[in-house]
Amino acid sequence: MFRENVITELFSNRRNIVKLIIDLGSVFAGIFLGLLVRFEGKWEENSHSSYFIVYGIAFLCFYLFRKNSMKSWSYTNSLDVLNLTFTNLIALMVTLAYYAVTREQYSRTVVLVGFVLVVMLQLLWRFFFRLNRSYRVVLGKSKPKPNTLIYGAGEAGVALLRDALTNPNYPYHITAIIDDDRRKRGTYINGVKVYGDFYDLETVVKELGIETVVIAIPTIKRDRIKEIIDLTKCCNNVKVKILPGLDEILQDENIANQVRDVSIEDLLGREQILVNGDNIKEIIENKVVFVTGGAGSIGSELARQIAKYNPKKLVTIDVNENDLYFLELELKRTFKNLDLQSEICNIREQDKVELLFDRYKPNIVFHAAAHKHVPLMEHNPEEAIKNNIFGTKKVAEMAIKYGVDRFVLISTDKAVNPTNVMGATKRACEIVVETMNKKGSTKFMAVRFGNVLGSNGSVIPIFKKLISEGKNLTLTHPDITRYFMTIPEAAQLVIEAGALGKGGELFILDMGEPVKIIDLAKTMIKLSNANVDIEIVGLRPGEKLYEELLYDVGAAQKTENNKIFITHIDETDVNLDEHLKVLGEAIKNPKQNELKELMKKFVVTYKEPPQETKVI
Repeated sequence: MFRENVITELFSNRRNIVKLIIDLGSVFAGIFLGLLVRFEGKWEENSHSSYFIVYGIAFLCFYLFRKNSMKSWSYTNSLDVLNLTFTNLIALMVTLAYYAVTREQYSRTVVLVGFVLVVMLQLLWRFFFRLNRSYRVVLGKSKPKPNTLIYGAGEAGVALLRDALTNPNYPYHITAIIDDDRRKRGTYINGVKVYGDFYDLETVVKELGIETVVIAIPTIKRDRIKEIIDLTKCCNNVKVKILPGLDEILQDENIANQVRDVSIEDLLGREQILVNGDNIKEIIENKVVFVTGGAGSIGSELARQIAKYNPKKLVTIDVNENDLYFLELELKRTFKNLDLQSEICNIREQDKVELLFDRYKPNIVFHAAAHKHVPLMEHNPEEAIKNNIFGTKKVAEMAIKYGVDRFVLISTDKAVNPTNVMGATKRACEIVVETMNKKGSTKFMAVRFGNVLGSNGSVIPIFKKLISEGKNLTLTHPDITRYFMTIPEAAQLVIEAGALGKGGELFILDMGEPVKIIDLAKTMIKLSNANVDIEIVGLRPGEKLYEELLYDVGAAQKTENNKIFITHIDETDVNLDEHLKVLGEAIKNPKQNELKELMKKFVVTYKEPPQETKVI
């Protein structure tokens, strides 16, 4: 059966008709030449119309079935060649079958030679169109382009070279290739020489006047990226760019358009965490999923990840209407069949929270709504208590009341031995979750994170803004360190926690080694070629030099994911109702010192650090 609407598609574009005529003409020309080869001057005496009719009809049927005529000949690739050869091969087999069934006399030489010549003629036309496009790009007038070196002669690097031959707006003049495979040294790819490996990079850049280095290895390690940047920075004004990772490359866009500047995330990001898709699919597919704080950095990425697993309905909840609206536009554009609902709701308002639970009856709740900025919460402890503690309690109570299967709390490493109000309130949220896990059938669990690269208000966006304004970067202490993870990494961990959790667990990610913020600042200045300095301004109230992770490889329980560990939330004898009652009264007439003292009684590990003088 022919594909649906194939005739409509064929006649929708005059070029399709012309290409069909050319290919059919090649069929008749090929068979005619086959007759000449076999019978020379006596071809008319031995010519049978069946040669042309049978082969032509068979070719036409399979040609249309495989939609060969609708493909652009200027972009013919090896797969197109195979498809065309296969179509002709089928036509040949049908022709031979016809003669075998009818027992009609025919020349095998004519049929076989005709097949070869037909394929050759059709490929010759495609080669002409492709060559014509390449020469128009090469010979056409264009603006001067920077001398460019491609680092990596694999599939991505070769794709960049191919794009240079066919893309009239290609922004680079590729003059050299570097690849770590020494066997490629001295070879040429699309006319460009492979000069050597990493250790030849600096020499090649200097001798050939390279202005741009494009890293074309989507799986390259961050340490090698740093080394490339360090090598090229010794040469004036050399820009380093990179192709995105394999999971970010867009298949329907020119690969050169996806080349971007090296970001700090490329240098700090770790190997991608691999999650068990089957486990996640089981808890998400055909389920109603709530994401509170859906407009935030973690919440919005959670929504993107969840949308991939075909939930029955995804409900994003936030009080920030602008960001929630833009997230809705993005998700509907990316996931056409997603049943998405955005809800404006402040989690402090119990009536609205209950209204949403009653309306949608969620199966799983990812609770990302929280106040997170340490200095602001230090100055406004009552707001941290209202939102983080009482907001979490309200959502958790509704989860139990409406029979939610799983409740996943996003916590923070600042909840470990907290030294500030924000960290103390997040530890209090963990205590709330621990208590709620014992009250109903809902499985409560928590996930602790370090800092998230590029999240709203985090150090990297702040540094980027200062650099763009030409201002010095401010650092609270030269020895301050932090753990970092990427936003997708964080979201994947939360979902994995929801899949693995059986109730009462605290999930911890192997965060790797901590990063010195002063090194981070220096790298960002180097990447941007900015003429700015670093100023040390002293630790802020409640800020730690070194953040802790509740993570002991020897004591923690391993999971099927070697980057994720479990430790059960600490047992505590805290009388939750009593403390919440006292805090509820105190926030009605808030006094900073009184609230902090009450939090210290609630979260016994909360201790404010001694005030330090500014480090100059």
